[in-house]
Amino acid sequence: MPRPPPPAGAGRETAPRALPPRPEGRLLWVDVAKGACILLVVLHHAVVKDLPLQAAPALGSVVDAWLWVTMALKPVRMPLFFVLSGLVASGAVRRPWVQARRRVLSPYYFYVVWLVLQGAFFSVERLLPMNRTQDLGELVADLVLASTGLWFLYALAVYFALARLLAGLPVLPVLAVSAVVSACAGLLPTDDWNRVSVVFHFTFFALGALAPELVRRWAGPASRAIRPLGLVYLALVVVLPLLGLPRTTVMLLAGLVGVPLGLGVSVLLAEGRAAAGLAWVGRRTLPIYVLHAPLLAVALHLPSPIGTGRLGAIEAAAYPVLLTAVAVTAALALHALLRRVGADMLFELPRRPVRAGRARVPGTGGAGPQATVAASS
Repeated sequence: MPRPPPPAGAGRETAPRALPPRPEGRLLWVDVAKGACILLVVLHHAVVKDLPLQAAPALGSVVDAWLWVTMALKPVRMPLFFVLSGLVASGAVRRPWVQARRRVLSPYYFYVVWLVLQGAFFSVERLLPMNRTQDLGELVADLVLASTGLWFLYALAVYFALARLLAGLPVLPVLAVSAVVSACAGLLPTDDWNRVSVVFHFTFFALGALAPELVRRWAGPASRAIRPLGLVYLALVVVLPLLGLPRTTVMLLAGLVGVPLGLGVSVLLAEGRAAAGLAWVGRRTLPIYVLHAPLLAVALHLPSPIGTGRLGAIEAAAYPVLLTAVAVTAALALHALLRRVGADMLFELPRRPVRAGRARVPGTGGAGPQATVAASS
């Protein structure tokens, strides 16, 4: 019996098919990437905050291995998150202020609300290692320049305003100057890494906001070069820290490869079975971001699930992944509960009532609850 003819194109490599846009015009891989980024954020905090306190000293090698992995991902995790946030905000950057102001007001509003709420919570809960607002003076200082784990929301507000001001200038000089500032951010006279991060990450937001087509053009080719990009990135995160460069310079240089690598991985993930789940998470980053730290703190008050010996080593290796899954699930469940009982103001910028006879200016509102930050964060 003759064999059926091979499918057209068999035997030669073909480029990955173009990914269809979502109904609202956003690319699926962007939501997938955002979902992956927020999961990596929670995983990072589970590793650096919970694991060392839950694992016995004898399991230090497992803890150290996890710490190395999560720190090696640092030049990808938040830089990619900010590139995506800038990419989603790129259309609004060149709109009139009256149409774009919610891009500033929404994240700063959420920042203030959750700064107060988390400040109250962590004034009582003291086990989780993190920056806390200790008094009214520190609270006022944080309103001006973020130092707590909520710095991402503060940065979104500041970055959009700054990108909006710079949108009329040539893009390459703006990116070049911001890259120099990022590289030197580690020289600031502060030991507070979150405040350094606010200065450091603007380059990546500006890249997405001011050069969105460049980011989109990178994504496809990067998905076909995962292996070489991955090898170069691994070499950079191993070698660069040995050169005595400022930490922010190391992160910037590694991020130049790490961000395209993250874009390429996201495009591939968007073609796989995990795409729908990651994209679903990626459209719900705000509640995960603001709620996961208190939930990680609660975990420290429970009996440690990590034993000793060989079994304890396996449990310690799995603990950050399992804790991340539990914290994300609990954050989303708590978000749904809070919305159900009417606490919408925690996740949605209140709107001014529109007076009768006065039409709303098109583009000044969002497309639903937490629309602005859900798109940006």
